[in-house]
Amino acid sequence: MTHPPSKCNPHRLKAFVARMLPAIVICAALLAATPGFAAKSETQQIRERLAEINREAKRVGDAYSKAYWQLERTNDELAETTRKLKKTEAELAAASGRLSQHLVEMYRQGGVDYLALVFTSQNLDDMLMRVEYAQRLGALDAKTVEDARRLRDELAARKKEVERIRARQSRDVATLKKRAAALEKKLRSLKAEYDSLMRKMARASGGSGSSRRYPPGPNGMVFPVAGPCYYADTWGAARSGGRTHKGTDIMAARGTPCVAVLAGTVRARYNSLGGKSIWLTADNGWEFYYAHLDSYVRTSGRVAAGEVIGTVGSTGNARGGAPHLHFEIHPNGGAAVNPYPYLRRMQ
Repeated sequence: MTHPPSKCNPHRLKAFVARMLPAIVICAALLAATPGFAAKSETQQIRERLAEINREAKRVGDAYSKAYWQLERTNDELAETTRKLKKTEAELAAASGRLSQHLVEMYRQGGVDYLALVFTSQNLDDMLMRVEYAQRLGALDAKTVEDARRLRDELAARKKEVERIRARQSRDVATLKKRAAALEKKLRSLKAEYDSLMRKMARASGGSGSSRRYPPGPNGMVFPVAGPCYYADTWGAARSGGRTHKGTDIMAARGTPCVAVLAGTVRARYNSLGGKSIWLTADNGWEFYYAHLDSYVRTSGRVAAGEVIGTVGSTGNARGGAPHLHFEIHPNGGAAVNPYPYLRRMQ
C-alpha cells in the first residue's frame, strides 16, 4: 500500500503527487465514460429543479388559497348577517302591527278613566275585571313600544353590519382576483420551463424527448395534471346550492395537459357545473372525473396510462375564475372519495 509522504518533506510530497496524478486522471475518465453517469447526474439536477418548481407554485398557490377561503368566510358571514337582518325586519313589522292595534284600541276607548270604570261597573267582579283589563292593556302597550324601539335599533345596527361586510367582500374579491392572476402568471412561466425540463429528462433517460406519455407515481397512478400546479385538501368544503366539494381542485395554467391516471376508456361529457368534462373508467373498475376542461384531446375509446386526454381550463361554473382541474376518484365506480391522499402518492 502506498502511504502519503510526510508533510515535512516537500520532495516526497511532489513525488507522491506525480505518482498519483495519472491514476486520478484515469479514474475521472473512466467515470465520465461510464454509460449513464452523465445522464444520471443531469436527471438528478432536473428532478431537483422540478421539485423547486413545485415549491414555487405552492408558495403562490398558498397565497391564492388564503384569499379564496377569506372570501368564502366573508360570504358566509354576509349570508348569516343578512338572514338575521331579515328576521329583525319581520319582528319589527310584527311589533309595529301590535302597537298600531293597541293605539286603535285606546282611541276607541278614549283613554282609560278608572273612575268611570268604577261607577259604570255592574258589580265588584265586573269592576275588577275592567280595571285589570285596562292595566294589562297599558302594560302590554308599554312592552310593545319597548320591543319596537329595541328592534328598530337592532335593525339599524344590522344594516350597518351588512354594509361593512359588503365593503370587506369587495376588498376580498379584489384580493382574490389579484392572487389568482399572480398564480396563473407564475404557473404559465413555470410551465415553459417544466416542459423543457421534461424533454431534457426524457432524452437523458434514453427517450426521444417528444413522448406524450407521462410516468406513474409511487402508487402506480399518473398524476392527472402534467405541469406545474397547486392543490390543497378541500374535500367537504361548502359550495353554492348547499353542496359540498367532492373532489380536489388542481390549479394550473390554462392549456396544461390533463392525463389518464390509469389505462382504461374515456367518454367526454358537458354539463352546466363541470363544463367540458371527461369520465375515465379504468381497467380495474375505478372511475375518475375530470371537469372544467379547456379542450378535449380524447373524447372516447381506450387510453393508456399517462396519455393526454384534455387540457386545464375554466368551463362550466368555473367560468371567469382561475383555470383548474376539478378531479374526482370513485373506487369501483361507487361514491366519490377524497382524492387528496391519492394525489400526494402520485407525485
